[in-house]
Amino acid sequence: MTDNNIVNLLEVISIKNTSHNIKIITNILNSNKNYYRFFSITKRKGGVREISSPYPTLKFIQQNIKKNILEKIVVNDNAYAYIKNKSYIDHAKIHCDSNELLTLDIKDFFPNIYRQDVFNIFSQYGFCDLQSNYLSYLCTLNNTLPQGACTSPIISNIIFNKIDNRLYKLALSFGLKYSRYADDLAFSGKKIPSKIIKLVALILEEYDFIVNESKTKLKKKGSKKIITGVSISNGEIKAPKSFKRNLRAVIYELEKNKDNIFKMPNFEPLIYEKTIGKLNYLLQIEPENKYAKEKKEKLISNYKEFISSPML
Repeated sequence: MTDNNIVNLLEVISIKNTSHNIKIITNILNSNKNYYRFFSITKRKGGVREISSPYPTLKFIQQNIKKNILEKIVVNDNAYAYIKNKSYIDHAKIHCDSNELLTLDIKDFFPNIYRQDVFNIFSQYGFCDLQSNYLSYLCTLNNTLPQGACTSPIISNIIFNKIDNRLYKLALSFGLKYSRYADDLAFSGKKIPSKIIKLVALILEEYDFIVNESKTKLKKKGSKKIITGVSISNGEIKAPKSFKRNLRAVIYELEKNKDNIFKMPNFEPLIYEKTIGKLNYLLQIEPENKYAKEKKEKLISNYKEFISSPML
């Protein structure tokens, strides 16, 4: 590793050529583990997700790699996560008018994308082996994509370009629609043959990905269909009934105990913020929901009173 090589790298990712920056990049390339902090978060449906979050210095470098290189690479049209002007709602809309829905989950999505895969991306798009080696090291940790780096989501989409194309063609061969939101795959149509599940698994295995069989769901006509947290059961986009029912119950308790929310069952310090956040989520899915609009306005008013009132 020479200073000239590092200078070339700085130029590639549009970072100023200074002795200070050369030293920082050199230190990171010697041991990137020192530039991450590690913690765990609880998943919404149980379990724990391990997060590797880069410290500001490495985060800035990764942001530059993302902006100056990765965002210029075209992503498959069937991908809906981590893409500007696309969302989980758009992903759900694709399948809204279908009789049957098949959803599959990829097990350990980021951990199964390796540094060599990332190296191949940079190499494929014109970088020499040395630059590709440096760039892949800056975007990976312990040989895989770190959950917490800003480069990981877009890299996963680029890695999946060929796979998305193959799965799309597979879907077309059965007269089906296909889309992907991160590690969630969805197929829909008039009739979904059960053998497609095995065919999807075989394609994924070619690229070292594994289907999480416990999360595979084939929903027939007339059954409840939920995709990325959005209900499409009746041919229209709605929030799931269970979500709305639970939200109404919390709002009822908040209003009932407005003058002393500490008496609420299951009170938690951020109850107002979380409930308003859930109303925002509901309004993303159902923008014209009158109940959500009214309750959001009322809760914001109550919250302002709550935080401005004396504690005793």
